[in-house]
Amino acid sequence: MSPQSSPPTTPQPLEGSRVLISGGTSGVGLSAAIQFARAGAAQIVLVGRNPERGEQARTQVAVDGTSVHFIAGDAGSAEDSSRLATEASDLLGGRIDTLVSAVAPRGHLGPLSRQDPKDLERVLLGLVLPVMQMNRAALPHMQTSGGTIVNIASDAGKVPTPGESVAGGAMAAIAMFSRTLALEAKRHGIRVHAVTPSIISGTPTADRLLADEFGRKVFERIIEKATLGVPDADDVAATVLWLAGPGAAKVTGQVISVNGGISAG
Repeated sequence: MSPQSSPPTTPQPLEGSRVLISGGTSGVGLSAAIQFARAGAAQIVLVGRNPERGEQARTQVAVDGTSVHFIAGDAGSAEDSSRLATEASDLLGGRIDTLVSAVAPRGHLGPLSRQDPKDLERVLLGLVLPVMQMNRAALPHMQTSGGTIVNIASDAGKVPTPGESVAGGAMAAIAMFSRTLALEAKRHGIRVHAVTPSIISGTPTADRLLADEFGRKVFERIIEKATLGVPDADDVAATVLWLAGPGAAKVTGQVISVNGGISAG
């Protein structure tokens, strides 16, 4: 590759950047969108399935100086993800500086022997495919100018947790996918990471898991280990912003836990 065609090695400053957030209508995705807007991002595109919730999120994110758009669609669909990435790139002026792919865990906690066989495919594909498909679809729109991809997974993919065999397998897949893609994409100046929280306080997912008897017992034991405090969505989003900014210019392929000290590594 000639010097003239070499990709940029320094990420676009957060101020003036163009950001695509899949799963940006709630939880970490929404918190990240709000923080990108406060950091001065020029344009943000939110992707989600529910137009009503998308419009509510767009209103929450919007600040002076930042244009915020919402596109409805299914990030897990090959056809829809391609459309979403193309429409987002058009709205963002032909480039995507940062892709954040956030997917809320689905299904109930419990031993594999108690899982409905019909749920396995739904949970596994529902967690993994939206991340892989949006990453694949966004890459062609990032290869000219470089950029950063941050995929949100879970510590369940790093630390074996009873009751999370299926979700843990899916999250481990996202982690390895992100690390491997980082090696493939670095020649285009694209950095790829996964951020893996454990339980995130104040989110609908946490409320749902804690309302389940089995989930409550599992996560109460986990929460006791969070001596630094149980992270909320803003804590996780702050890590996303650092990874997307110039301070992480030489960092790629990392799987970073944001868990208040529940585990290390």
